[in-house]
Amino acid sequence: MKTMFSLRNKKLKIIFFLSIGILFFDATSFAQLSQPFRYERKQKNSEDYFHVISLKEKGIVLFRERDKYKNNNKIWEVILLDTTLQEKKTVELEVKERYKMVGYEVNETYFYLLYRTGETTKNDFELVTVNLEGEEEERHIIKSELDFKLTHFTLAAKTLILGGYVNKEPAIIMYNLETKHIKVVPGFFQKDTELVDLLINQNNTFNVVLVDRSGRDDKTLLFKTFDSTGELLLEDMVPIDYGKSLLTGITSALEREDLIIIGNWGERNAKNSIGFYSLTVDPFKDQKINFIPFGTLTHYLDYLKPKRAKKIIENTKADLAEGRTPKFVSSVTPYKIIEYKDGFLLLAEVQSMVSSSNYSGPYNNNPYYYNPYGFNPYGFGYYPGSSRMYRPFPYSSSGKQNNEVKIHESVLISFDAKGNVAWDQSMVLDEIKIESPEQVSDFMVSNDTITFLYKKDSELKFKRIVKSEVVFKVQTEKVKTNETADEIRSEKEVDGFVRHWYGNSFFVWGYQTIRNVNSEDRVRDVFYINKVVAK
Repeated sequence: MKTMFSLRNKKLKIIFFLSIGILFFDATSFAQLSQPFRYERKQKNSEDYFHVISLKEKGIVLFRERDKYKNNNKIWEVILLDTTLQEKKTVELEVKERYKMVGYEVNETYFYLLYRTGETTKNDFELVTVNLEGEEEERHIIKSELDFKLTHFTLAAKTLILGGYVNKEPAIIMYNLETKHIKVVPGFFQKDTELVDLLINQNNTFNVVLVDRSGRDDKTLLFKTFDSTGELLLEDMVPIDYGKSLLTGITSALEREDLIIIGNWGERNAKNSIGFYSLTVDPFKDQKINFIPFGTLTHYLDYLKPKRAKKIIENTKADLAEGRTPKFVSSVTPYKIIEYKDGFLLLAEVQSMVSSSNYSGPYNNNPYYYNPYGFNPYGFGYYPGSSRMYRPFPYSSSGKQNNEVKIHESVLISFDAKGNVAWDQSMVLDEIKIESPEQVSDFMVSNDTITFLYKKDSELKFKRIVKSEVVFKVQTEKVKTNETADEIRSEKEVDGFVRHWYGNSFFVWGYQTIRNVNSEDRVRDVFYINKVVAK
């Protein structure tokens, strides 16, 4: 009996380890990336960086300012690529030298570049329109009589929507591209109020989120939805709990029937966050904002040492049980909301300031520079949702700042239709240091599978989640070059990140120095884009 029992145990162990091996093989074999296409262009040290914008299934658009003139005008270069990263068309736009780029936008038909025509005290704009076949179309001069500081820019149907401030009060200005008529949207110009989000919905309505920044105890969050003519469709005002301050806010885009606002919060007058918040929009019901301290999430603290993370979780539970505000704070930027079958996914990144200097450069020594004016009357200095605002930084800048922001971790949180946290996951990042907060990672959703991806130098690092559980730990693949003889000598750290493109595809870009002994140019400096497909 003893021998039979022992043999049986051995068989069970063998079956168990074989099963684990099969599962591990299936997970790791499933976890693959391919890089079928690469775009490469020689880059001189005197040339500006490219801005890289997704056109989804229609390709990618690149644009940059050139150190080149025609008819006494500065040349801006626009390059259209297809989904195999082949050049479709290159356009050279003539723009007056004194004009300053302030924003850009795309839709299914056009790519738009917005320029301010004078100094910051002059508030006229020129909109340059390029169709996605690569032909420049009509230009629009937009004249405003207001002393307007621009912070947000988008389009709804044939209407340009500009968000910003007039005398530190929020304002929305609309310009109809067909009638060339300017309209100031009523209901704004409120004192002690911050414009934190302006977002176009998939049906060409648009959302506005305002937060009360007054010193009163009865602060409020104000949400409004307008149609493309500026008519108010929906308004919801929700009180903010005493002692709490909403630092950011991003809305969903009505791909689902429900709307949600998600952001991060802290104590009054604080810049660091205590947690995230969520609010489902329903003007017909009394609602409360759902506050979620970091210490109540399962994976937010993964970037910390386990002992410290455990202590924070214990302290958070104790604080909440006693009715106290948790003490743990963190610096985090929410970047986007994706709507999917189970609700909403929030992508955010945890960061900290590493170093600073007295250098006064293109960002005015502000590590949170996020818009062309650097303007925010409430001192927060960045708008997570305003990704269409232009941020110039020359490739050869000798004024490189010593400011460094370390990005510790990418966080993904799933919210259900009622705004409750369903699950959360994270991807701890490997010593990513940049000069200002910028989204460095991204993710894609395919059925029940989520793939995280980021780039460290010339390596791609990725992680897969299935049904909210991690299938495997972080894996690494090299950024693929054009030839097997190519040796990547270095990669610039100033620019080059990852973005989800369409379907199961990402694109990654950057600036490399490549050596190839078989090439006529043994060493070349290049700008590159790689298409990355998650299998």
